[in-house]
Amino acid sequence: MDVEMETVECNGPFRPQKENVYNKLLPYADELEVESAQLFEDIKTNLVKSILAKEMRPGCALWTSRLMKYIKIYGMKFSKEDHIALVKLFYELVVIPDLEPTRINKCATTLGQLLKKKYLLTRDDLQLDWRPLYDLCVKVTEKSKTSIGMYRYAANFEMTLFHLIRICKVYFPATATQDILDEFRPKLCIYNNTEMASTIRYLELFLPNCTKVEEADRGYKLWFEELMNLWDTCQDDSTWENNMMWIMTGLARHQTGRIDWQPYIPQMFVRFQRTFQLPVAFKQRHMGRSHKIEISAMAMWIVYVLNGDDNVAFFHFEKFMQSLESYFYPANSGRWSGKLRELLRSLSFYFIQRVHFERYKTPSWEFQVPDRFKLTDDDLDRFVNILKPCIEQALYNSSYRTGLQDTSLTLQYLSCLRPNIIVPMTLEKLYSSVNSLTEPNKLTSSMMAVIACGRYMVQGARNNYPEGPTHVIPLLMELLPGIDPNDIRKSYVTFNFIVHFVNMIPLIDSSGASNYYELSEEEHAVCEATANFEDFVLQFLDKLCVWMESNSLDFIRLEQMTNNENMKNRLETISESALGSVIGVVLNQCSPDIFKSALKKMYNFVTNKVMEVHVSGKLLAISCHCFAKVNPKETLKLFLPYLCDRIEELLNENPNIVNEEHIDDELLYNLLLLSELVDGRSELLGYMGRLTKILDKTLHMTCQSASQLSARMLELIMLSLTNIQPTELKSCAADYSKPVQEFLPIREWGKAEQIKDLKISWYVPGKEEVEMVQKLLGKYLLPELEKLENHSKGERALTRQELKRSLKIIISLLSCQPLLPMWEEETYPLVESALEPWTFNLKVSGSGTVTMPDGTNVRKTIVNVVHKLVQKILEIDEGDTQSIQAVIVIYNIILFNKTRGQDFEFHWKSFHMTKKLLEDRLHQKKLHLRHVLIDRVMLQQEFRIESRNCSFTATHKMILADLFELSTSRYSEVRIVAQNRLFCVVSYFPYSYTVLTDRIKEILCMDSEENHEKFKGCLYILLGPKSAPIIARHDWKFIQQLWPLLVRSKPSEKPSIINLMMALGDSIDKFFPTIAIKLVIPDSVIQCAVNFAGNVPKVDLKSCRHLIENGTDYLKRKSEERRAAYTATLDSLIDALESGTLHWRYHQMAINFLKDLVHFDVNYGPRIVRFFLASSIDDSLTVRKTSMKILVYILVQNKIRYKKVEVKVAVKSKDIKPGIREDNKHLVYNDENIPRNSKDWEELRYVHDQYTGYYAWPKKLELYDSPSKQRTAAKRLDDLTEIERDIYRFFDNPDNVEKLIKFLSLEEKKGRDQFNVYRFYLFKNLFKIFEDKLLRRFVPHLERLVDDKLESSQRCAAEIISGIVRGSKHWEYDEASALWSILLPLLDKAIGNISTETQTDWALCVTMGLESRDPNRHHWLVEYLLRDPLKDPTIIVACTRLHLLFVAISQQSWRNAEISARLLDYLAPHLAHPFKNIRERISALLAISFSNTGHQIRAGKGDDAERLSRFFEVVAPKMKDLLDMSLAKIENDKTDKNSSDGNSDERESLIRLYKTVAKFVMTYMVRMNYSIRTEFLELIPLAALFQNNESDEELATVSTNLLVVLSETGTSPAYIPEAMAVIRKVARCPSWSARAIIAEFLPIYIFYNMAAINSRPEWVQEIQSIVLELLEDGQHEVRTQAGKVLSGLLHCQFIPQPQVLLAHFKQKAKVGKHRKKENSTGNSTTAKHSAVLGLCAFIESHPYDVPDDLPDIFQHLRPHLSDPQPIPATIRKTLGDFKRTHHSNWETHKLKFTEEELSLLSDLTVPPSYYV
Repeated sequence: MDVEMETVECNGPFRPQKENVYNKLLPYADELEVESAQLFEDIKTNLVKSILAKEMRPGCALWTSRLMKYIKIYGMKFSKEDHIALVKLFYELVVIPDLEPTRINKCATTLGQLLKKKYLLTRDDLQLDWRPLYDLCVKVTEKSKTSIGMYRYAANFEMTLFHLIRICKVYFPATATQDILDEFRPKLCIYNNTEMASTIRYLELFLPNCTKVEEADRGYKLWFEELMNLWDTCQDDSTWENNMMWIMTGLARHQTGRIDWQPYIPQMFVRFQRTFQLPVAFKQRHMGRSHKIEISAMAMWIVYVLNGDDNVAFFHFEKFMQSLESYFYPANSGRWSGKLRELLRSLSFYFIQRVHFERYKTPSWEFQVPDRFKLTDDDLDRFVNILKPCIEQALYNSSYRTGLQDTSLTLQYLSCLRPNIIVPMTLEKLYSSVNSLTEPNKLTSSMMAVIACGRYMVQGARNNYPEGPTHVIPLLMELLPGIDPNDIRKSYVTFNFIVHFVNMIPLIDSSGASNYYELSEEEHAVCEATANFEDFVLQFLDKLCVWMESNSLDFIRLEQMTNNENMKNRLETISESALGSVIGVVLNQCSPDIFKSALKKMYNFVTNKVMEVHVSGKLLAISCHCFAKVNPKETLKLFLPYLCDRIEELLNENPNIVNEEHIDDELLYNLLLLSELVDGRSELLGYMGRLTKILDKTLHMTCQSASQLSARMLELIMLSLTNIQPTELKSCAADYSKPVQEFLPIREWGKAEQIKDLKISWYVPGKEEVEMVQKLLGKYLLPELEKLENHSKGERALTRQELKRSLKIIISLLSCQPLLPMWEEETYPLVESALEPWTFNLKVSGSGTVTMPDGTNVRKTIVNVVHKLVQKILEIDEGDTQSIQAVIVIYNIILFNKTRGQDFEFHWKSFHMTKKLLEDRLHQKKLHLRHVLIDRVMLQQEFRIESRNCSFTATHKMILADLFELSTSRYSEVRIVAQNRLFCVVSYFPYSYTVLTDRIKEILCMDSEENHEKFKGCLYILLGPKSAPIIARHDWKFIQQLWPLLVRSKPSEKPSIINLMMALGDSIDKFFPTIAIKLVIPDSVIQCAVNFAGNVPKVDLKSCRHLIENGTDYLKRKSEERRAAYTATLDSLIDALESGTLHWRYHQMAINFLKDLVHFDVNYGPRIVRFFLASSIDDSLTVRKTSMKILVYILVQNKIRYKKVEVKVAVKSKDIKPGIREDNKHLVYNDENIPRNSKDWEELRYVHDQYTGYYAWPKKLELYDSPSKQRTAAKRLDDLTEIERDIYRFFDNPDNVEKLIKFLSLEEKKGRDQFNVYRFYLFKNLFKIFEDKLLRRFVPHLERLVDDKLESSQRCAAEIISGIVRGSKHWEYDEASALWSILLPLLDKAIGNISTETQTDWALCVTMGLESRDPNRHHWLVEYLLRDPLKDPTIIVACTRLHLLFVAISQQSWRNAEISARLLDYLAPHLAHPFKNIRERISALLAISFSNTGHQIRAGKGDDAERLSRFFEVVAPKMKDLLDMSLAKIENDKTDKNSSDGNSDERESLIRLYKTVAKFVMTYMVRMNYSIRTEFLELIPLAALFQNNESDEELATVSTNLLVVLSETGTSPAYIPEAMAVIRKVARCPSWSARAIIAEFLPIYIFYNMAAINSRPEWVQEIQSIVLELLEDGQHEVRTQAGKVLSGLLHCQFIPQPQVLLAHFKQKAKVGKHRKKENSTGNSTTAKHSAVLGLCAFIESHPYDVPDDLPDIFQHLRPHLSDPQPIPATIRKTLGDFKRTHHSNWETHKLKFTEEELSLLSDLTVPPSYYV
């Protein structure tokens, strides 16, 4: 192709977009500029070349991976021009049509990485089109292919794609918003949940919210109010609610301060309240809805609408948190606890993020908050104070892992904002629990809380909390007893505490500082306390020594001693890691004087003990290692002479000690200490003479433990001499030996380090160290290699022990791997590529390297020797598993530089966890503590080592072959280890699995019985690596060679082989995605690559001319090769199947392989089609089931594309008016629209989907052309393709159809069979392609099936009929008419034979048959179902007819207005039907009939809304009559009057009517997602009255459920006054049980509508008034219930001015006391009880704290203990509850009471004694 070239010249010096700063801190940083420039140039050149050559794999894939690796190592170290060019290039790659999912995933991940830092590119620099991304989205998520498994991709693929779109939408042009709305508005239809959810999800993905201020009119203003209105309409439990929440959250986040959220805030908080599914429910019943708003979306929205000037959001937020507060308490934990903790974490995280954006973030183009809307300091105080009570309760309510992390992070974020509010609270908790022996959980939780705030506490006055540092030293001293051998968890938390705080404070005595500095009072106190540092360190070591001693391993019995003594359990590993970190930190922070004291103490302890070497000795050795690491000079000077002397002395005592198997414990102990002490870096050089002497004597000792310790010593020497590492990890760079007058350490406490100021002291091996390593290699490696060489040749046989020792020495010597270069050798070609091989070489060490004495490569020499050794071991002693495992370790180090204890992944994860818990989220900008930054630089060094790679050579192939042989060994322990390494090699070198192909083929051809282990090992290899199994590689040639071979391999009846074969099938099914066969790379991609090449550094395109010229031919050739391999694979598999020689399991496997090989580019061939047609009537059930799926694929592949034509719609108004309008009336079902002849049928007016025309019309409306103009197979039976002819012949054969129906109508698992969707798809596509030409073959069978009452026969008929109905979409009128004349009698018979088991199947038959079909096109069925559905006297038949009618009109509910009207007229006389089942069906039909009335987004009120009102106008008077009758009956029952029977019959009829209406209301609100309407509220009095009905259980249940639904469903603010009026009416009802029920209903209703009610003070007053009225009710039960309501409202701080109310109750109680003698009537008792209940409510409203005014209430209750009952009982119950809920913190709470009040409380809560 001709390519135009844009060139961009760089002006001035090179300015990278975003560099990784950590590279600059490495010791060889000055050499990295050249390296990075060269790397990027190579990556750029090869990426361009691979695209010009049109080589997507391996070229483009490989270089994309390398670009990603470059970005991870160097950051965006390229120019802005290159950045933009890369983004455009990868955008074009992502949207290539027909690109396979794995490639899209890779390119999308890379593009996401390039766009991750939005501030680097503005929208003026870059604009991206949204439409190609949408087309891609539709393609990959198109359900017709993906849902049935024809288009397959990885589980995370959709998430990657959606994430990319969210990043890209920042760069959509300003005009995109209108285009996106035009695309998606027509699809908004609230009656189709699936489509609606999909549309809102697309809107959430694509709608840009990061618009500029001047573009608002073309941006969010086009849709904001419209979508909010839509959401208010369907406010309950919508499937799309979460996506809508994210739309609004994104808008609030990016347009902070520019949108008026005021009108929507109450309603939003009402939604949030429901999300947690708290145990707030009427009669402990929930309505079964799950609201799915994500916590992070909710929290982010709340944070970004908060603004102090206008406190509506703050007010509602405060009330919201107050209502949730008590659910954080440990006693109230449940399934909601995790969500609540997540809420706290998210709120604090997003809030601190917002403060950072507003105050500290470097300004960028993307996020600007208007000054008037920025958070003030008062806002920060208010926010922290709102969350404080909740976090205080949540401290102890945390599961150890997730809960603790959430709580810790919340505390960290809040204390960063306001340490003066949060830290004192956590300290108080810690001080109160530090002496508690009975509650260790409280102590550890409190310690974790203080750790979370530690950084901001230590910073003191710098962070507005000057007294913070004064607590540190006393706490460290006080918590030392936490190092407790008997409580391992407490010990670890104490270690964590010490590590955390000591890391921030230099342990230097500054007690004399006041002589030299002006100190504040707090600083002076801290300086004085630092005199205790030496005591602290020495006491700490004392505690550790006791702890280590208690960890000894003493075997009680001999048989417990196994050979695996060196295998540590998990607890020991954790102990070693924890000990190493805590000692290391403390020593790092010590001043030289304190270090020397600690060193002496440790030396004295070590030299006066001999400990066992497995656990306690090992822990002690690790402690010594820490000393050596921190200060090698002093440590080695003290320890090494003593240990060397002692070891030499012990060795000389026994001249034959080398040959002894068991040696003295003291020698082992000293060797152990020495082996860990030699980490002295260059300080070691002075001691090497003595150390080598000891090595010479001990390396080859017969005693296994001794030789291992000696090898460990050698390993650590090599590691210490060669590893680049920081020499210190102090918290500040200052010299700790400086006197206090020059350096005041306490002012460095908790200080963050600027990365530009960071100075790291590195150890880099110098000339002497390299020479020493070279010398050690010469001394110890050569003899071992010579021994192994002789052993391999058979010249000198080694015993297993000798062999193991030699290999162990080689492993130890390989610890010097940083100085061992990879061998240089010619690259081994693994795969054909147009590009040259290239290695990702990175500098990771100084200039020194080490070779063999003869100058050859050390790694290569070792590999050559070990390779021969492997051959020898496999030949003579395959059972020597330990030696083989050692060989695998050697290969691992040589290939991957992985020595013991080096796990980059683990280090990376633990670093990020530490960073997260220590980072300053407020200021960010990498202001970390110094040790965190040094750790990150060290990680950069490790990552560079990890990222190096070399080309695959013949030596690598040899290693891979060895690992393969070992992976198929006879011994499972060898196989497991070898397979793990093999998988690493295969993952590390792309396409390296190809070298194993021949060997795998060879083993698969072997006898699986005779070579069981080999065969098993081979299958395991094919199953790995886990996430990308070799068997499922995206390589058609490889698949062609292996899959047929697997199928033809010899069967084995061994369970392990059977299981592995099944696992292989599952693995392919799970991990084998759709991979490309045909690929076309558009010119736009080539042009982007050329533009990219034109930027500096330029790519010479002249050298690529041949690639460009051959690119198209290369792509075509590759496509043909893939096509040939694909076809050959299918042919081989079908050959194997047709041969008839396959074992049944392998036969099934081959069929599954064919299923997994389905492709959208290439159709199955005729042979396969014929085979699966025959297999569909096979005797095997599993074969039939799989064949059914494959037949569906075949029919989908051979389906024609139906012609569409564009139709113009006359839209009269541009305003959006959802619902029925003039321009869409022709879509509605009615007599005028029904097609009655061919002419009507052929008209272009039938719209099949449910949404088109409802909300808006699309810009371009395309409808299917008339059926007569569609060229289907049925219209060209003489001109069918071979496949169509085969399918037609098969189904036209009556024998085949009979057999098929016989099998389909068999029962599989009794009671567990369900409607089969694949059968439905089969018949749908069959009758779509061949129309009615095959119908005659099925009708006789259908007649027989519907006559048969068997469940399986009925289900089979339902599946076929639904398929036929759906498949008849494009039939002509006469064919369709004839079809319905056949189907309706069949349906009639089926309904007559219906059973409860088959009801669902026939409902699904109608649902699937009519889904997405214009109701006018199936009017025959609708009219049939509408024809007097209740005519049949059999209840089940009548129910079925009603249910099928319900299902039919649910499919297109808004288009069925006329049906609804007719139905309503028909159902009106039957509303009080005597049968419950019928009434339930009627109520469901009413709900669907009125479903159009619930939405205010409709145009005007319309007929539907009025119809619902008219319905209630008819029903309401009857409900009133029922209420009057029921109240009269209650009155009559009291006076024993009898009512007449006539009246009783009428009442029964009205009760049935009420049940129907109540059911309708529940269905309407629960299923249709509508809010409460005023008409429904009028049912509350009846529900309250009937809720306790004992004579009619159904009536009581219906009433309870109605109250549950009404209490939990949101009420529109417009209807709240009516709701309150109804509640007040019930509160004054003559029936006391109704009043008690309304008192129970009221708090639930308030809780779920709290924000809405709180928005109007008069509503709050009204609620208070109702509660107080109920509190004074004449009935004791009502008053008690009202008291509970009041305490709940007070607890949520719902009641305004509670003090006024408290004073009122106190006054009332006093008045009652004075009148006691005057009047002892019932009214007086009621008044007093009311006042006492009010006072008790105040006590009960504080279950977990004691406010200052609470003790006074007890004084007012005391005089009433001798009042008439129930007053004393009420008081005692309240006080009993008070003691119970305050018990856990009573020691703290009782301080709020005086002695007199405590005595009073004791009197009140101790029951009176009945004995004298």
